Amino acid sequence: MIIETVGIGVGVLIVGGATLAGLYKIVPADYADVVIQNKRIRVFSSYKAYNASSGGKSAYFKIPSWVFINNLGMQVHRIPLKIIPIDVPNFLAFDKDRARFVCDIVAYITVKDPVIAAQRFSGNMLDLKAQISVVIQSTMRDATTKKTVREIINDREAIIDQISPQLVHTLDNWGLDLKSIELIDFKDPKEPEREGEEPPHVIADISSMIETQINSEARQRNADQKKLARTKEAEADQAARIIEVTRDETVSKREQERDMNVATQQKLATVQKLEVTRTQTVVSQEIEKQRQIVLANQNKEVEAIVKEQQKLKGEGNQAFAEATAKGTAAITRETGLAEAAALKAKQEALAKYDDETIKALVAKDVVEVQRQVGLESAKALAQADLRIFIGSDNGNFDMGKAVEAINVSSGNTAQSVLNRLARPLDLGGTSFDEIMKTAEPRKPKKA
Repeated sequence: MIIETVGIGVGVLIVGGATLAGLYKIVPADYADVVIQNKRIRVFSSYKAYNASSGGKSAYFKIPSWVFINNLGMQVHRIPLKIIPIDVPNFLAFDKDRARFVCDIVAYITVKDPVIAAQRFSGNMLDLKAQISVVIQSTMRDATTKKTVREIINDREAIIDQISPQLVHTLDNWGLDLKSIELIDFKDPKEPEREGEEPPHVIADISSMIETQINSEARQRNADQKKLARTKEAEADQAARIIEVTRDETVSKREQERDMNVATQQKLATVQKLEVTRTQTVVSQEIEKQRQIVLANQNKEVEAIVKEQQKLKGEGNQAFAEATAKGTAAITRETGLAEAAALKAKQEALAKYDDETIKALVAKDVVEVQRQVGLESAKALAQADLRIFIGSDNGNFDMGKAVEAINVSSGNTAQSVLNRLARPLDLGGTSFDEIMKTAEPRKPKKA
């Protein structure tokens, strides 16, 4: 008997523990349970913003609503706390001109007050979406009737900004909060408005117009871009051509200036060369004239000296003989001897030089004259602005060819250039003293 009682008690405990375990509910993290018990409302959730009424609890023992003892039975509404999408597909709307069109709408809402939301839709998600869909459609239809379809399509944000405040105010009374709303697509209705008519194609017409406009704008843009590209290319070609023409003009001008300068210098060189040639010719003629005069004078003087020599020789011999004869008998003997000795000394002095030596003595004047003429020629060459353009086939300077070319023109000029290069300070003259040193006096003949 005792064993049976103990067994029953254990069984009751086990059954009671299992029952209590089944009644213990832990609220999921993204939900809030609104519990109504004995006219008392509490919210159990893991979010502190919602569980203040339950003392911050997120778990509780759920007593079935059929338990009527002391009103312990509970009514529980599980409210989702995550974002809830509300789809409104194929919404039929009218614009202000009564043109029909279809659009897809999506709204995203959250629960702001679980208690109010529980009172509105009792936690049934289907009821929630159906009721919110009706609110969105009524609000949207009121906004579209104030604009044309084209305005609505081209400016969706304006419609959203227009209906959002009204939706926020309406959903706030339901304990909900509107996060965003989007107009997804616009289409033409598939059903005609009246029987026997074709379905409207407003959206298709607008799309066609927009596509045509876009196509036209694209062609215009492309044409403008091609025009701009051609213009840029033409400007670039023009600028390049101007640069090339300017370069050619500059090069041609420089070449002409160079040719003019070369021609001018060649002209000046020719003038100077002619002047030098004229000077050389005149000086040469003057030198030849002076040389002929000197030679003539030289011949005359030599002839006179020879005559004087012969005269003095004869007179000296005669005077010497006479003086010798008279000297032995007269007082004037000493005088006669002295005169004879003087004549003999003069004769002996003249006899010391032969014909070549006498010519050398006279040639002193010729040398001096040629020296003066050479100095004058050197001065003329020094003062002349003579420029000689010398070159060769390979563009290098060849001194040998230059001297050879000058020699063909004038042998004296080539010799002067070589002397000038070898002895810059040598004018080519020889002093009279050097000539006299080379002359040896002729020994007098024995009587």
